[in-house]
Amino acid sequence: MKESNDIIEILDNRYKAYLEDDGKWLNEGFRNIFTEGEANRENLKTPVYLMLPEEIRDYVDQLLSGNL
Repeated sequence: MKESNDIIEILDNRYKAYLEDDGKWLNEGFRNIFTEGEANRENLKTPVYLMLPEEIRDYVDQLLSGNL
């Protein structure tokens, strides 16, 4: 699995346009979908994760499972 900060950075970079437009509610970027900013499945904030578009959720799942 990728490092926690790497996962957050990958998501922030890949979905920069989403964060600038529809994802402004995330404030500090994808760090906010995890408790304590630690990107792993155990720290995933499920209610926040479920508010993301399906495409992004699928990509988060791939990153967390190491399938990229």
